[in-house]
Amino acid sequence: RKECVFLDRSNHSQPNTTSPSTARPVLFLLLGIGIGYLITKVLVWPIMDLKSHTNRTGASTSLDIDLTDEVRVLCYVYTKPINHKTQAQAVLETWGRRCNKLIFFSSRSDLNLTGSVELPVSPYFRESWLKTKMALKYLHDHHLNDADWFLEADDETYVVMENLRYMVYPYIPQLAIYFGSPGTVMSRAALRRLVELSLPNPSKCEQKNAGPTAEKLRECLENVNVLAGNTYDSEGRRRMYLIEPQARSNLFLHYDSNIWFWKFLAYRTQDGIFAWSNYAVSFHYVQHRYIHCFEYMIYRLRTFGRKQIVESLPPKYNPAAEKDQGAPRIGSDQDVPADYEY
Repeated sequence: RKECVFLDRSNHSQPNTTSPSTARPVLFLLLGIGIGYLITKVLVWPIMDLKSHTNRTGASTSLDIDLTDEVRVLCYVYTKPINHKTQAQAVLETWGRRCNKLIFFSSRSDLNLTGSVELPVSPYFRESWLKTKMALKYLHDHHLNDADWFLEADDETYVVMENLRYMVYPYIPQLAIYFGSPGTVMSRAALRRLVELSLPNPSKCEQKNAGPTAEKLRECLENVNVLAGNTYDSEGRRRMYLIEPQARSNLFLHYDSNIWFWKFLAYRTQDGIFAWSNYAVSFHYVQHRYIHCFEYMIYRLRTFGRKQIVESLPPKYNPAAEKDQGAPRIGSDQDVPADYEY
């Protein structure tokens, strides 16, 4: 009969108990684990850089030009309880991972939705002007210094964060400027000016809580002299899209003055998806199943044998130089050809 090595072989009639000499190594092991934990907590953790990215879940791939730490973006996403497990979860699992910080504003907090913040608003609407104002005030009071840029989106938006950082890279966060929409992004200075000067002032910002937000937000920003940034790429093509490519190539392929999409646009744009920017930033009205599809197409799918293009960062924005050259106000849509694609 094979004996357990921990049994006292001198007396097999005794119960199967461990000897004192056997228990001692176990006690030493537990003591060592405890001491190691205390040393790590007291000596190692304080010197580790854990200050940024409170709820980042990790970048997907390494980049040759990585602006994640240089252009810090806090993403705040509007959602509602019925969308937590679908739309909001899709954002959390895909492009939201690339934000320096990600916050979901809903009528109910959710332990399964990391970064969710509860606001006392209606659970039936994903977005409202009341919700927008409360969210902006919350960001100003709790996270103003946590990021350089603040991206507003809803849970039906897909954002290419690398292209967003590339778009705003030339501008410093101390410049009061915003870009968008959909997916409005504003600098830290713009958020401060909006909350401190515009929202409390009835002559600068809408005080009523009802109605859509996009136009009201734009007016509140511009009424306190926040610049409207240029969202066009170097080829004059828009980078922030009201709809996603599949919808654009079907229902909204041809111009029709009776369709809301074309009424929304200030300028007639070129038909066809191939006129879209190669550095698109955001797409709207994207269902959760297609959010995961975007993630695969952009970050995993590759064409074998094709070399990557050589890229470089644009120069930093210099207001003094632009003024000396007599350049138009930044973000002036009138200077963009009308036949470029939205």
